[in-house]
Amino acid sequence: MICPRCEARLLARERTGLICGRCRQPFALEPKLTKGLQDLRLKRTVERLGDGGRVLLTVEQLRWAHQERGRPSPLPRRVPPGRLPSPHFDGVADVSLGLGLGVVSLVVAYVLAVHVPFAIVITVLAALFGLGLLATMAKPALRLARRRRIMDRWKQADLVWEEQRDALWREQEEWTTPLAERTAWPVAVFRGTVVDRWVQVYGGLPAGVVEDSAVTPVAPQGPPALAVLCPDPTVAAFLYANAFPERHGALIVATPGDLPGDLPVVVLHDASPQGCLLVAEVRAARPERPVVDAGLSARAVLTAQDRAVHLYAHQRREPLEELLRGLPRLTGAERAWYAAGLWSPLAAVPPKRLLAMAERAAERALNRHVGFLSWPVPEVPR
Repeated sequence: MICPRCEARLLARERTGLICGRCRQPFALEPKLTKGLQDLRLKRTVERLGDGGRVLLTVEQLRWAHQERGRPSPLPRRVPPGRLPSPHFDGVADVSLGLGLGVVSLVVAYVLAVHVPFAIVITVLAALFGLGLLATMAKPALRLARRRRIMDRWKQADLVWEEQRDALWREQEEWTTPLAERTAWPVAVFRGTVVDRWVQVYGGLPAGVVEDSAVTPVAPQGPPALAVLCPDPTVAAFLYANAFPERHGALIVATPGDLPGDLPVVVLHDASPQGCLLVAEVRAARPERPVVDAGLSARAVLTAQDRAVHLYAHQRREPLEELLRGLPRLTGAERAWYAAGLWSPLAAVPPKRLLAMAERAAERALNRHVGFLSWPVPEVPR
């Protein structure tokens, strides 16, 4: 890695203890511990996302910027543990040969003892050999004798295991594909490994990044001219941090029940069936007012392919299919994407593009240019 202080190239042995071996100054991020993320890379990411300092972004948006892109591969079906291995009855010939030799040895010892009394040593050796073989083969011989009972018991246990497996698979079929969320940076891990360490070393967040909870909601000066429905607190904090309400006279609310009845509405939502239904609900509740859908669509995510974040929500298939039946305008590809349990967060859209989407939607809503064919299409996330 390159030291953010002296810009020297450091080998692993030159940066032990998160201290540069050249300038002896601390740095925040060790690539081996942060999935390749390092100080200079994080700074470049903030500059790129913030458009050179013209756009502020939140910590959560910075976390989403490092989320793995593209559609994850499904996990294999789960199977119940505890399946018994099939019993093997190997060595049948060996057991038979051993038992035969043991019996023959005892017969020879008997013959020698009866007809050749003076051959005491040979008689004793033959008897011991025969008894030893019989003792060695006794347990395998008994197991072979119980073979049918063992097989019946194993078949019964295997049938029980298969019933458990089929029941588990039927339960899995009732849910969307059992997949991992594949969140590269869970909230607690990102804050503990990256954010807290950065603040400890540099005394604050990177320039251009604000803490979500530290953003103060500011109401527009004067009567609001626009209502923005945004259930995502990260996106709402981002809009507040970039003075969106002041520029557009916007009132940002989190639920449809908080919307005023006399203002045009812009709806910001994730690419999810619930987001699409939220737009339909608001439009049905206020047919006389402009309602602009400025959320992230499945079409935009599918167009972006591996440049967009795809996540899975483990949910029941039947309610999901019922929900999708209430969204008739979906294309076949969009419906199949949603039916697999996929969704994409609006907070993962690059901040510059997200702000442009919101501002363009606000202008359309304020100017009443919201016909059926003029609803804005969100830009493809990059």
